[in-house]
Amino acid sequence: MKSYRLAIAIFVPFLLACIVGAVALRRHSRLYYATPETESAFLKNYTPEHVIDCFRENWGVSHGRGFGSSAGRDFVPHEAGFQFDVVLRRENWMSLMNALRDDVLQQLARNGAEVLGQSGDPRDGFRFDYKIKQSMGSMRISPLAINSHTQRNMRLPEGMVDVTVKIDQTEQWFPKRFGTISASSTRFIH
Repeated sequence: MKSYRLAIAIFVPFLLACIVGAVALRRHSRLYYATPETESAFLKNYTPEHVIDCFRENWGVSHGRGFGSSAGRDFVPHEAGFQFDVVLRRENWMSLMNALRDDVLQQLARNGAEVLGQSGDPRDGFRFDYKIKQSMGSMRISPLAINSHTQRNMRLPEGMVDVTVKIDQTEQWFPKRFGTISASSTRFIH
């Protein structure tokens, strides 16, 4: 009788440890990692630099691009962003914003994206929601902002001003291709 109790006392904790290990292994195996294959063609290729170069004045430019990714259980999140500090003529602000909007739509189409939604205007900025293969994404062109932090030895000519152009992009790569889903059923990270 004692050997039966001893066997149960050893077997039950061993069985529980196996179950916990199997659950942990199953949860870990569902973790998806960021790789170049989880980035859409649009995320890899998009750049607004050529549009901004058409509008900026030759008073210098600074720009930066940020990019980040992480592992995820249901999807792999990616983030990208651009910031340009440039000098523009005031009368070109709306034209630049409209050109950026048109360029995003062209680059989305060129990279095989389906545009799910588009909103905004040149004064308030633009937002685009899109789908490319296994990725759902969102892009935001923020309204132009006067950059008051730039210090210059000389004043800018009348009608020119330092501005910041900011564009943010988020994308989620899913391990399976989308069937018939509605855009509202996905979670966007903002």
